[in-house]
This record gives sequence, C-alpha cells and structure tokens, in this order.
Amino acid sequence: MNNILSSGSIALITGASSGIGAATARHLVARGVHVIGTGRNLERLKELADELGDNGLMIELDIRDEGAIVAALADLPASWRDIDILVNNAGHDAGGWQTFQDLDRNASDDVISTNVTGLIRMTSHIVPGMITRNRGHIINIGSISSFTPYPKSAVYCASKFAVDGFTQSLRMDMADNAIRITQIDPGVVLTGFQLSRYKGNQAAADAFVDSYPTGLTPDDVARSICFSLEQPAGVMIDRIVLEPTQGA
Repeated sequence: MNNILSSGSIALITGASSGIGAATARHLVARGVHVIGTGRNLERLKELADELGDNGLMIELDIRDEGAIVAALADLPASWRDIDILVNNAGHDAGGWQTFQDLDRNASDDVISTNVTGLIRMTSHIVPGMITRNRGHIINIGSISSFTPYPKSAVYCASKFAVDGFTQSLRMDMADNAIRITQIDPGVVLTGFQLSRYKGNQAAADAFVDSYPTGLTPDDVARSICFSLEQPAGVMIDRIVLEPTQGA
C-alpha cells in the first residue's frame, strides 16, 4: 500500500478558508497532495486557490447543508473524486465563552450542527469510497476540551466530547479495513477562531488571546496532521494532544 501522503493523493479539508484548515492545505500541497478545500468564506477560498495553484480546488460549502454536500461531491471533476484523506476541521464557537444560562440558543444549536452533525455528515459521504478502495485516512480535529471540560464552554465542550466518542467508535467500525482514524486535540490556537467566538468583537477576541501566555499556531497543528498521515501503512496514530510550551 502506497504512502497515503504520496504525490497525487487527494485530500478534502473542511473549514479550509483560514486557520488550521488553510495551513493544512498548504502543507499537503507542498507534499504533492491534491487538496479540495471547503468553507463558507468564498473570498478567502479564492485567495487560497490562487496560492495553491493547480493542486488546490476550493469549493464554497456549508457542511450543515446535506444537499449542498451531495451536490458538491457529485460535481467534483472525475480525477478528484477518489478522496484518500479527509480532514474534518470545520468548527466554531460563535457566541460562546459565556455561562450556559446566558448562551443564545440559536448560536449553541449552530455549534452542534457544525461541529458534530456536519462532521458526521461529511464523513458518511466519504467513508463508502474509502471502504471500496480499502484506502483512506480520516483526521478529526478535536480539542483539549474533548476530554477536559472548562467553564463558559458547555456546548462547545459537549461538541468536542461528541467528536471524541464518534472518532473512537468509528475507529472500531473500520477495524476490518485499511482505513486509519486519527484525532488531533490542540490547546489554544491563535487563529481567527476567537474572533468568531466573540461574533466579530476584536477587542474581546484580543483580550481572550492575551489571557494565555503562549499559544499554538495553525502550522503547529498542520504539522501534527502531516505526521499522522506520513506513518507507514501498519502504523495508526490514534490521538495527538498538542499544548503550547509554557515560557517558550
């Protein structure tokens, strides 16, 4: 079985318009992988497409929309349809970092719809092809909150606990196939995620980031994804937990 990270492999990354998703797309393309990136921000996707060149194919897509996923996958050029790598990265905590009793119900429902239902939905459309070809690697982006809850994040933590449970059970279901399942659990990553969490309030987002003495970068997470993918066929990285080095 060829290295899944070999030149010509095809990866699909959700939430590719910025942050971890965009960084991962760059790292994979640098290794010769063809990358399909999806996201809601068309302008940023166009910028990334220009940067990646012929090895990047960007698609405006909301993973909350079942019909849109089906249509997008059906519209892929024939040479891009055999997806070897799925990076389930799309997620947010818009309206979060509040006590549960103060959360906006619509905002918290959207967190679950994106972080959990959307992730499961996308996986369900990619797995059958991987099983048919007996080849594939699924990377789910979790969080340290997948196993260590903290206050003012009840719904977000719930979503990441769900991702953890789904990932572990999916790995068991794939045990008879040559499909690897990995979860990446980063601590605080310094991205536009915080701006989304505070609904565009830059001052609040900056204050949150400044409350942490150190943080991870999107490239830190992308490198861990590549490390998981580049292992020989007989090795599966179950989970990588990333924390920033204090005082570095």
